[in-house]
Parts: sequence; structure tokens; C-alpha cells
Amino acid sequence: MKKLLFGIAILAVALVANAQRGQGFRGMMRGPMGSITRADVQAELKLTDDQKDKITNLTDFQQNMPKFQAAMQEAGLSRDDFQTEAGQKKMRAVMEKIQAQQKKDIEAVLTPDQVKRWNEVSIQLDGNSAILQPEIAKALGITDDQKAKIQDLQKVQMDAMRSMGEKMRNQELTMEEFQAKRKKNDEVMDAELGKLLTDAQKAKLKEMGGKKFEKKDDGGGN
Repeated sequence: MKKLLFGIAILAVALVANAQRGQGFRGMMRGPMGSITRADVQAELKLTDDQKDKITNLTDFQQNMPKFQAAMQEAGLSRDDFQTEAGQKKMRAVMEKIQAQQKKDIEAVLTPDQVKRWNEVSIQLDGNSAILQPEIAKALGITDDQKAKIQDLQKVQMDAMRSMGEKMRNQELTMEEFQAKRKKNDEVMDAELGKLLTDAQKAKLKEMGGKKFEKKDDGGGN
């Protein structure tokens, strides 16, 4: 159990590698799940107070932690798995499954127009990193060769995040230093992913983002 809990702690750190700007559970998720609690995004979607309350309940980190634990146990993941490429791949699969269900639950709270705009805004916030979402990769026609290169980049980033997480746990890094390094890693990852895309894929990704979203740097609080 201790190994599992340690693994979950490292998972939490690793997930921050996929962070968009923000705090709480949204800061650990990519794509739509990383944007729905942003105040500026909620304003763009014109959410009602009732919708905001329901989304808060669905995205609360403490409420979702048991799902992480149960999913990891079901997948047979332990601390040692976080040190291997196969284990990391399994971990990503677990998270994709959890996020897919959570996205489905949130979409049930939104209107069809809100869902469409939510996905567009999320693509803009993610930039090139949007291609890490399976449905986006499929829409862009990401090739097997591109997928292999993306996985290599993810492994490098995951290894870096794990190392940073260990240093923070050992008090070799402050939270501020960790966040600064994470942000730099995110920027490098986004740039490297962009290099893998063809001009046609870049154009398609921009088109999928819809009309320009005027974001606030801090996500508008919330």
C-alpha cells in the first residue's frame, strides 16, 4: 500500500507536466479537463451558477483521488512501475480512461454549443500539445511514425518530472522552483511537438480551435 500511495504521489507530480495554467485539479489535466474550471473559460461558455457548481463537484481533486487509487490498483500499478517505460505507458492509459469518463460527465452538464466551444478553447490553450489527446491526434491523421516520436518526447518529459518530483520531496526544490521548471518543460515540449506536425496538420489544428479566445494569464481565478 505504501508503494501504491507513493506511486500516486509521483503520478500527481507527473500529471503536472501536462498542466495548463491554473490551480487545483485543473492544473493536473490537459485538454478540456484542464480548462473547464478556469473563470475566463466559464465566462466564455456563459455557464450558469448551477452548471458551475456541478462542474466544481466533478473536478474536485479530493473527490477524484479515490478514482486514481482504484484505477491504479485495478491496473496492477505499483511504485516500481513508475520507473519503467511500460509502467508509464500503462499509467497514461489509466489517466486517459479516467479523463474520458470525466469529460463525458461534464458534457452532460453543458449544452451542445457549450461543448463545441469548450473543445475549441481547450485546443487554443493547449497549443501543439493538444495532439496528445487521442481524439485530436486522430482528427489530424497523426501517423505511426509521429506517434512513436511523441511517445519518446513524453518519456523524456515524464522522466524529468519524476526527477523534479523526487527533488521536491527531498526539499532540494521549492514549489516555486518546481513550477518554474515545469513551465519551462511545458514550453520545450510544446515546441518539440510542433516540429513533428506537417503544415497541413498545423493548419487543421488552428481551424479546430475556432475563433480566437481572449484568455487571462491566470485563468481568471477560480
